[in-house]
Amino acid sequence: MHLDTQTTIFMTCFVYLILHGAIWLALQEYRSFQVKLWCASGILSGMAVVLLSMRGLVSEFLFMYVAQLLMLAGNGGRMVALRMYLLPEPQNRVYWVYGLVSVAYFLLFVYLIAVLKADWEALVLFNAFYAVLCFDYFRMGLQLHRKRKSLGANLLMWGGLILSFSLAMRAIGVALGGSIDELYQPSWHQAIMVVGQFITITLCNVAFLRIFLEIAEQKKLALAHELTLTNERADEAQRTSLVMKQLLEEREEIIRQLTLFNKTAGMGALVASLAHELNQPLSVIQTNAGMIELVLNDHDSKLDQDPRIDKAMTGLRKANHRAATIISTLRNMFGNGRKTVSVFDFNELVNDVLLLTQPTLDKQGIEVQLQLDSRALKFTGDKSQLQQVLLNLMTNAIEAFPTKFEGVKNITVQTKLENDRIVMSVADNGVGISPEIEAVVFELLRTNKESGMGIGLWLSKTIIDSHQGSISFTTRVNQGTRFVLTLPLTTEKMYF
Repeated sequence: MHLDTQTTIFMTCFVYLILHGAIWLALQEYRSFQVKLWCASGILSGMAVVLLSMRGLVSEFLFMYVAQLLMLAGNGGRMVALRMYLLPEPQNRVYWVYGLVSVAYFLLFVYLIAVLKADWEALVLFNAFYAVLCFDYFRMGLQLHRKRKSLGANLLMWGGLILSFSLAMRAIGVALGGSIDELYQPSWHQAIMVVGQFITITLCNVAFLRIFLEIAEQKKLALAHELTLTNERADEAQRTSLVMKQLLEEREEIIRQLTLFNKTAGMGALVASLAHELNQPLSVIQTNAGMIELVLNDHDSKLDQDPRIDKAMTGLRKANHRAATIISTLRNMFGNGRKTVSVFDFNELVNDVLLLTQPTLDKQGIEVQLQLDSRALKFTGDKSQLQQVLLNLMTNAIEAFPTKFEGVKNITVQTKLENDRIVMSVADNGVGISPEIEAVVFELLRTNKESGMGIGLWLSKTIIDSHQGSISFTTRVNQGTRFVLTLPLTTEKMYF
């Protein structure tokens, strides 16, 4: 009978190992730390039961101390694994209490065995301690039942009650009498403990497996729901993207129309001055053509040696080039407003715009100081748009001088290269910008000019921003204004 009792306990341990190993294999695909902790802890408890069933076959040190440590570690690990189901509720306080109680129990157990030599009393303590400790399985099952009301939670509650009851009966039976030598003798409390442990091991492992799969299914449904919502949001984002694309296209068209409108609004002022400007090269062409005609009619003249022919032809070429430059600049600036990216010399752009404004500058007696960088400032961008920006700034600088302005009228245009960026400034010594609109000068439809529309500076900033540049200004009343443009040498992406 002595061997039969040990064999029965050993078989219980075998069930421990089989069930935990089966759960490990069944849930391996989830790669869950919780599953690994539960199964490893169960295996530790199984090893502890093996040692407890082998008194007389192993050393007293293994039987008394190592088995206790393995049992404490196994129960602690399973408790942590189960309480992970209760997260995100705080569990740290429970872990601290369990740790302190376990240390106190182990020290008391060692004291009874090593100091008092009270082996039987230590056995009573062992069963009583685990009867109380295993009641926590019931409490955790009850908490899970309140959260989810699942079959797994019910099984855990019953498993905890049965295990706690069987260990309590064992503790009572041992306390009623006997000695450590009767540890494996058949008794009613021994039978209750073995049967209770067998049932509890089965219920608790099935409960853990059931709860894990129930939660996994809930997560699966939640992920499926989240996937549905994500797909809906993706469809909505796609629709929004199409709407946004349409709005950006409409914005581009509005800016293009405003650009054309701004050009058209400034054409009236340019027409008179350009008529005068074009009249000069045309007059030169007419005069030189007449000179050539006179020479041709002079039969005594030798054409190949007459200096008047060379002079007239040189004048024709210069006048023709000047007229062609003016017409080309006008065609470029007053085109259809479509974006055209090209490589050009920024200094040439400045000279072209100054050529257009020169008649107005001469008429109003404004001196222009041109300070261009000696290097060729090759720039990649929309030449027409940037010509419009400079024309806007030059127009504002010209209009900064009232009719009765006292003093010398000066406008300074400067270009230079700094840190691979082109910096251009247009400065005047006019009346400056009034403080009430200084903060909103780049906003659309903001102006203090009687004939202004409030488009020029807003459009200029929009164009500069699209070239990934910046525009700023400083101004002082009755002392003048200075606008500064900064542009990268190459604009890889334009916004419109």
